[in-house]
Amino acid sequence: MNKEKIALILDNIDRGTITTTLQTNGYTRKLKLLNSSVNNWESICKILEKDTENEIIVLGKFTEHTLFRMCTPAYRVVVKRLLKLIATKKHILFIYKDNLIGNFSYFSSVEIKSTVFEVDNEEDYWYFRETQLKPWLSNHGIKESEADYVKRVMELIKGIASELTALPYEKLIDVEISGQNFIENIAEGLLFRIYIPNDRIWSNEFDKFITLFRDYASNVANEELKITQNRTDLGIICSLYSINKDISEQEINDLYKEFTSFMDLCSSNPKEAEKLLGQLDIPEPKKQSIFKKYAKESQRLLLDIKQEREIKLVTIKHRLQNELQEYELAKDVVEYIENAVPNAETTKHLTFGNQTIQTQNILINPQIIHKVNGIVASEINGDVNLNSEEQQFKNLIEKFSKNLSEATELETSLYELKDNASSNEKKRGAWQKLYGFLGKVGDKVGDVGVALLTKYLEQKMGM
Repeated sequence: MNKEKIALILDNIDRGTITTTLQTNGYTRKLKLLNSSVNNWESICKILEKDTENEIIVLGKFTEHTLFRMCTPAYRVVVKRLLKLIATKKHILFIYKDNLIGNFSYFSSVEIKSTVFEVDNEEDYWYFRETQLKPWLSNHGIKESEADYVKRVMELIKGIASELTALPYEKLIDVEISGQNFIENIAEGLLFRIYIPNDRIWSNEFDKFITLFRDYASNVANEELKITQNRTDLGIICSLYSINKDISEQEINDLYKEFTSFMDLCSSNPKEAEKLLGQLDIPEPKKQSIFKKYAKESQRLLLDIKQEREIKLVTIKHRLQNELQEYELAKDVVEYIENAVPNAETTKHLTFGNQTIQTQNILINPQIIHKVNGIVASEINGDVNLNSEEQQFKNLIEKFSKNLSEATELETSLYELKDNASSNEKKRGAWQKLYGFLGKVGDKVGDVGVALLTKYLEQKMGM
């Protein structure tokens, strides 16, 4: 007998779209309102604590009013308990976009006790502060000044953004679309998506690599995976799904790392690769079959990687000669190009985040180096040319993503935001993920960096 699939909904989050999607995918909807007593919040915790196998999914919306409530003395203990429990479940939380980066509307309008107090000028604000805000803080046992209290709310939001999956919303449609995608991705067993730009170096080899990974997962870990590909104007989105839906993001991340290391060993140290395979609980004849297959495939991939690199080097030199006809490609420029393109000694170039230009400190004419770097970048990255803000996002994603699934999803979102073939729905979803990630790593970027990247996202979305 199949267990009941439960979706815990925290606050009213849609006008029917999410409810319909839940019903279509066999979920029972359990709604709990957050504009409620501590006892009700404790009852939410009890629901999650009873779910010992972490089968409940959670969708919630934290309004500004809810965030203010969460920082009152009466709620602090239960809030800590609730957030810790949510972190163990598949979840998605929505926070208004301005709140997510520490901006609150109460400086212009404040929602307290379900009443909106409009504050159109400084005089009205001071009147509001003395007659409404201070009494509200006092009634909730808050002894801090309003400034200190807002600081506490900001700290709460930063904690939520860094520890949980929190997305911004500007309109209710943002909640509905992302909520619907979240449910459908779980139902379909989505593990991760990778965007491969047209003509990116080793894009064909990556296609072989991911197919080999699917076979490895089946033969070694008994995990049945499915690969789908969707072509856009600028590239291909490759999605990997779990057919049995029985593997977590962390498990697929560990398995992918294991596979990439195994493939590298197959070419660099076959004896060590065979030894590693010997430690697995697999029948001996099958071990030999697996080893022979991957030893052969890794060598073939390395040859393809080497040949593709040679083709790219020739293309870069020819393009540079065409653009700088008055200059000869001196030896130091040729060496610079050779060093800028990743070497061809490993299959690890086919994994996420490894198609990068090698940084160098060489004294060459800055104008020529600028041309070289531009051409090298286009040949390595393919049809998608990243501007400075996009490159900064890419660097942050590679550095601060918590796992493979998050990293590939965020980079895919970055490309989807640039791709004219992406629908408005896809673009808004991409904006939410990148904006949410920015809220998560904001402390590491700094106020100026956050402001610039926020402005970039808003310009891309026409906000």
